[in-house]
Amino acid sequence: MQIRKSIFREYDIRGIYPEEINEKVIDQIAKAISIKCEQENVSEVCLGRDGRVSGESLLSSLSSSLSSYGINVENIGLSTTPLLYFAAKKNKNKSGVMITGSHNPKNYNGVKLVINDKPVSGTEIYELIHQNKDFSDIPGKVNCIDVKNKYISEVSKNINLESKRKIKVVIDCGNGAAGCIAPKLYNDLGCEVVELFSEVDGNFPNHHPDPGKIENLKELISTVKSTKADLGLAFDGDGDRVGLVTEKGEVVFPDKILMMMSKEILKKHKGSIIFDVKCTNSLPEIIKKYGGTPIMSPTGHFHIKNGIKKHNPLLAGEMSGHIFFNDKWYGFDDGHYSGARIIELMSISKKSISSIDDELPKLYSTPELSINVNDENKFKIIDDFSSNCSLKGEKITIDGLRINFQNGWALIRASNTTPKVVMRFEGDSIEALNNIKNDFINELSRICPDIDINLD
Repeated sequence: MQIRKSIFREYDIRGIYPEEINEKVIDQIAKAISIKCEQENVSEVCLGRDGRVSGESLLSSLSSSLSSYGINVENIGLSTTPLLYFAAKKNKNKSGVMITGSHNPKNYNGVKLVINDKPVSGTEIYELIHQNKDFSDIPGKVNCIDVKNKYISEVSKNINLESKRKIKVVIDCGNGAAGCIAPKLYNDLGCEVVELFSEVDGNFPNHHPDPGKIENLKELISTVKSTKADLGLAFDGDGDRVGLVTEKGEVVFPDKILMMMSKEILKKHKGSIIFDVKCTNSLPEIIKKYGGTPIMSPTGHFHIKNGIKKHNPLLAGEMSGHIFFNDKWYGFDDGHYSGARIIELMSISKKSISSIDDELPKLYSTPELSINVNDENKFKIIDDFSSNCSLKGEKITIDGLRINFQNGWALIRASNTTPKVVMRFEGDSIEALNNIKNDFINELSRICPDIDINLD
């Protein structure tokens, strides 16, 4: 059958169900995964799925196909991506495959995978699909397991809440898979938990589970203020990203979360910290101030994980809310564990989250802004802009184009997961921010006049 190359992306595999990704496509993906497993001497993989409507059928197909190709399967069923990564870490083969559409619209689904403790890109899987291979006639075994209690037990031992006062937290699971783990986790940690949209529903009836978009945090902000909670946490559809709201109802961007955690971790340990190109310039300054080594990375969990393998940092993260704790946790992106570390920081410091935030440099920055384009031309737009941009400053090209000016910076890059061009801007003041943003957008209009610049 014809498989669309466009669903095999730099980070993972994502497409519209059933037109682009379906049970027959999953069988071909399973074949490629089996070839990769043989290359890595891996005989068993863990499998999981998020709460999307198509997930159960796709997971069943993946499990059957992998077994037919001779791979043993440990099926953890409905779970978050961090639970799948945890199961993989505990398995001797250190391999796992997650059926998830992450933060894409509800009609999408896809695959994230780690084989032999290393991330595997969608593009590599696409190349393996076309290899001819004879497989064993002996099918692999399939076992269904539940790792939730083991995960909660290990997190509870890892997190130290010193304050005698119960911390009140509002959690917004957005009807995503985090609803199957986050409420029990935070209750078991001793928090007073107020739940929003914990029922797993792949139609996402209340709001889309993407904490990177401010409009998806409205209910969380309102509930934090009305219940006088200490903080609010929001999770994306597969639970590997976190969003943070203070007790005052103010959104704390993930690069500021990284600043908070960098300060705390570097007080105890010295080492490197990885962050993506979308993060504030104040983050590397904080890292250096507290004796750490800052490392800038291209955006994407695939690149961050490869950076973790190479540099073994204490912490890593990106502006989208993927945070990887590697000081006393396993170094994979885990939204619910990240929330627990934020609560631990509040407990140890005996400070409110807004007080901790106020101690950091004040940032004049935009959230991630996106322009709808299409998958076929988004990289060409970035190439054209990078080649013809006349704005002066330090140019960084590890992922799109980031220009550092004397009074701030600007970034434009192609999203690897959606048909969008993504931008972010920061200035030393509101005036500087607006000037940088306007100059950059005017330059984009000049170089790419056919784009409809309607920022989301």
